Parts: sequence; C-alpha cells; structure tokens
Amino acid sequence: MKRALFLIPVVLFIFFMPFSVAYAKDYSLKEAKIYYFIQEDGEMNVMNDITYEFDGSFSEAWMTIPVGDYEIKDVSVSEIKAGKEIPLNFKFTKDEKEYKISWNYKAYDEIKTFRIKYKIMKGLKVYSDVAEFYWKVWGSGWDKRLSALWVEVNLPSKIGNIDDINYWLHPKIDGKIGVKKDLSGIIAYAGNIPSNHWVEVRFVFPKSYIKNLNPNNVILVSGNGRDKILAEEEAWQKREEEREILSKDLEKVYSILLPIFLALAVFIPVKIKRKYGKDPEVFYEGIYEREAPVDCPPAWVEMLLEKSDFVTSKSIVASTLELARRGYLKIQEEVKKGVLGSTSKEYKIIVTDKEIEESLSEDLKALLLEYKKYGNEFYTSKIDGEKFAKFIERFEEIVKEKVYNDRKWIVTEKYKEVNKYVILWSFLTVLSFLSLIIIGLILLNGMLIAINVLFLIISVSELIFVAIYRFGIKKYSPDGKLLVLKWNAFKKFLKDFSLISQYPPTSLVIWEKYLVYGTVLGVAKEVLKAMEILRVPVEEIDWYVPAFVGTMSVSNFVESFNSSLLAFSQSFSQNVMPSSSSGSSHGGGGGFGGGGGGAR
Repeated sequence: MKRALFLIPVVLFIFFMPFSVAYAKDYSLKEAKIYYFIQEDGEMNVMNDITYEFDGSFSEAWMTIPVGDYEIKDVSVSEIKAGKEIPLNFKFTKDEKEYKISWNYKAYDEIKTFRIKYKIMKGLKVYSDVAEFYWKVWGSGWDKRLSALWVEVNLPSKIGNIDDINYWLHPKIDGKIGVKKDLSGIIAYAGNIPSNHWVEVRFVFPKSYIKNLNPNNVILVSGNGRDKILAEEEAWQKREEEREILSKDLEKVYSILLPIFLALAVFIPVKIKRKYGKDPEVFYEGIYEREAPVDCPPAWVEMLLEKSDFVTSKSIVASTLELARRGYLKIQEEVKKGVLGSTSKEYKIIVTDKEIEESLSEDLKALLLEYKKYGNEFYTSKIDGEKFAKFIERFEEIVKEKVYNDRKWIVTEKYKEVNKYVILWSFLTVLSFLSLIIIGLILLNGMLIAINVLFLIISVSELIFVAIYRFGIKKYSPDGKLLVLKWNAFKKFLKDFSLISQYPPTSLVIWEKYLVYGTVLGVAKEVLKAMEILRVPVEEIDWYVPAFVGTMSVSNFVESFNSSLLAFSQSFSQNVMPSSSSGSSHGGGGGFGGGGGGAR
C-alpha cells in the first residue's frame, strides 16, 4: 500500500510532463539577411532570408509591411533546405494599415530559414539629379530581439565613382555600412537589435544609374535632391553630436545630484517625524493599574490607544454593554430552531424606560437614540447595515471631538513649516517629470532615463508623505501619552489572573466595568474567566438574560455570555460596520517600410 502511494506522484509527473513541455514553447531570431535589387526601370526586387530557432512545436509565421505610397506584389515564400528553395503555402493580404504575408510549416525544436520574396513598386524617390533608397530594412513590429542583420542594396549598374554616392545607417546602433567590394551596391550589418526596434538604410546615387526609368515604378520629385538630403543628414549629425555632449554633461551632473537627492529623501521625512510627529516623553513607572485610569466611554479608549480617527466593532459592542450596564438596555439571548433540529442563537436588544441622564456622554446618547429608532425591542440581525454605517460616521465625529478637541489627548496641527517641504517636493516632482519627458524624447540615454524614473518615484513618494503630514500630524499631548501608558497597564492587569485574584473588586459594579473595558481592550474573555473562578455573583446581573434561565450559574453564564459577545461583535463587524472613515546617426525615421512579424 505504501509503495502504491509512493508511485502516485511519479505517475502524475509522467502524465502531466508532456502537457508542460507542450506549453513551454518559444522562438528566437538568429539572423536576417535582406537583399534589395534595384532594377533598371526603378522597380525593386526584395529577398528576405529570416532564420528562426524554434523551441517547441510551431506551424505558422508571418511578416507585415505598413501600407504606403508604394505597392507590394508578386509575393512568394519558401524554406531553404540544403541551399534549395522548398515552396510553402502562404497567404498575402492587405488592409488599410498593412500588408501581411503569413505561411505554414512544421517545426519542433529546430532551426529553419524562410525566404520571402516580393517586388516593390514606387519604392524609390527620383529627383532631377539623384535617386534615393530610404527604407526601414527592419521594422519595429518584431517582438523578438534579432541577433544579426545583414542588408545589401544592389544597383542596376556598378558604381562608377564612390564620391557620387552617399549612404547612412539609422539610428545609432551596433553596426556599419559601406560599399561592396565589387562596387555593385552597398552593404550594412548590425547586431543585437532589441525587440520593437527599427533599422533603416538611406542610399543616394546618381539618377543616371537607372537607365530605363519607368515613371510608373518610382516616385518622381521635382528639383535636385542631393544637397537637400546632405543638409538634412548633416543637421541630424550635428544634433547627435550636441546630444552626446549634453548627455555626458548630464551624466556628470546626475552623478552628483543622485546622492544629494537620496539624502534629502531620507533626511526630510526623518526630520518631519522627529519634529512634528514625536510623542512627548512622560514619567510613568507603573506596571499595573487596578482601576480604569479615567471614567470615560469605551469608544474614547479605543480611539486614544489607536491614535485613529475611527472606531471598530469593539467600541460599538462595548458601548452597547455600557448602555446595558447603566440600565438603558437589556440584552436577551434566544435560541431558535432550524431545519433538521439545528439551533442558532439570536440576540435581542430591549430598550428600557429609563430617562436619559445629563451625565450620559454624547456618543452613548447618540447610540441609544439610534437604537430607539428600531422600537422598544429588536434583534441585532435586523439592524440596517447601510443606515448604521452612516450613523457610525457621525458617532466617530462625536468621539473624535471629545478625544481631540475637548480633552486634547491627541493633538493635530497644520504646521506652516511643513508647507515649504510640500512646495519643495512639488517642484522636484514636476522637474523630474519634465526631465524624464525631455531626456526620453531627445537624448535617448538609457542611464539618464532610469535615473529620472528613480527621481520621479522618490519625489512623488515624498510629496505624498509630506502632504499627508501637513494635513494631519498626530501626536499625543502629555496628558494623552500618560493615559495611554495607564490604559495599557490596566489592560495588563485584566489579563493577569494571578494579580486580579489577589486584588479582586469588592462590588459587582466594578466587575461590570471591567467587562465593558475588557471588551474594547480585547481581554473580555480573561475577565469572564476570572469572574468564573472567583465565583462572582453573576445572578445579580440583570441586564443580560441568558437563554436558559433555569440553569443560571457562573460557569454557564461565562460560556453563554462569552459566545454572546463573540456573536454580537461579529454581527456588527460583518453586517453593520462598513464605515467609510477607516481608514551612426540618431536621425532618420523617415524611410518607407518597416513592419514586423512573429511565429506560433
């Protein structure tokens, strides 16, 4: 049996392995050799030899060429095997945006070279003095890196005088361009061409080389073209040199600015926190507090300890218990039968006839009035979650007014001094953004772009930080800080049974307060456990009515009340607590052609 269990993962691995292999496929482009043959009538024949390396199973590939003033025709596709062309089935389509050549084959973990041929009409511009070949020989639509590119542009007749021709390779890449040894044209090559990156060749030669010019096969341009083209390339070259000088100068400047910028990003937040957000130091040596440090509603305690603007379900449950302890409510536990003999507990809140005392805090008074909207008695499951959430927002504002403005336990101020940091980082954010745009569009310097991206991220982060601090820096007042220390010591006392049994309260009223504060402090279970062990006279608690009155005892009271508190808390947190307050040349780019391709 054990051996069979051991074999299960092996069998599963063998079964699923073919599927994982089938889906883990990819391809790369090893090289592309592109040959342009300019004919005597101005037409161009093109031959693309593209070599793919397939990892996995592939059956289709394609190449696209953008639509332009030119025309693509007479397409053929074949595979090169042992120097021979093996014709392949292909499709040639054209829409408003592009020509598309797609072909079918079968490949699995192998290298294949495909030859795509076609003719180009009106691919040359012919001026009065010269003809211009200006093509994106590799388009930006390829999503794979190309290891090597070889391009030949062949003329219909040999070059008579090298001074009569001009040629350029765009943009500045790892490559070269020059005249073929046999003077039949030019050769260009480039390596490590990134994905989605174009390469173009510009070649200017005398018009006389096209001996039988057919005006229908070219684009005729009036006037001489050589001087205009040379001036354009010279201007690009000059701008490139200026950009290179500027890039080097900026690299030096940025090497100085970067550590300064990073130092500011660290120093300023630390300074703001220390100066505006650091709590005062108060002297307090107490370890335990046996009584509540101050007689205040439980919601005040939570907001104080959390240094927050909102309350959680603990405050609502504890506030409800406080209203019950004061005689304004009763909590009644009921057991209801369900299908197939199942049972569930529900909790009914009964509003008593007791008149509201002036000493009742505004938040407790507001909660009591909210409960009265549901009648003299109602089940917690019937509370309208959406309406109660709106009430919670008002409840939080009341508590915040007391904790922040009335008692001033937590102070928030809008420091004018922080404004200068907001202005500083706003300026740096705008400057970083503009620098990124300018460098990205003009200099094309990868290192400077990366540094500017880093600057932008840091400046935006810092701006958000100082803006948040400007609109609400919170810290405790000395009285508030002392109270926090005392409330934490009181919580520690309630959790320590050995201490609470050594100094037990002398009256049930204090135990009831312990239970209320224990709820908001998250230690109600420990308080109930202490009440059980110390045999507190729970039968005298009249504001909680258990489901089984006849079996009332300390033990079942604790178990029942503990589960009641848990369910009561879950009822509010899950159903009625969605409060919103919680919180060569850089020139070029003007040539014909381009496009891209892929495989699958």
